[in-house]
Amino acid sequence: GGAVTLTKIAETDHILSAGASSVTSTFIPDKAIVLGVTARVVEAITGATGWSLGVAGSPDRYGSGYGVDLNAFAHGVTGQPQAYFGPTALEITAEGGSFSAGRIRLAVHYADLTPPSAV
Repeated sequence: GGAVTLTKIAETDHILSAGASSVTSTFIPDKAIVLGVTARVVEAITGATGWSLGVAGSPDRYGSGYGVDLNAFAHGVTGQPQAYFGPTALEITAEGGSFSAGRIRLAVHYADLTPPSAV
């Protein structure tokens, strides 16, 4: 019938905006079943001693206490796959201060369900 389940990865580099948190553009696709979110610091983060990764209403869904140095990483595995029923932004929250600079490479690991082919 043509139905398919695909695992996909959406990636982007996000420049942290100054302040207590920084929100990406809409990044998690509509109807994505997210398995986890990973990240890598590609330009050292300044102004904070750590950061958490999540979404609005759940700022640490994908972990907290991540490092600020170059190549620090986040490995935010979802305890149970999390479905998103609309395009969703990620939220990076500063710990121990406020962001003044930095850049993070983000990757959303998700399943995409394709319905059967039209008849």
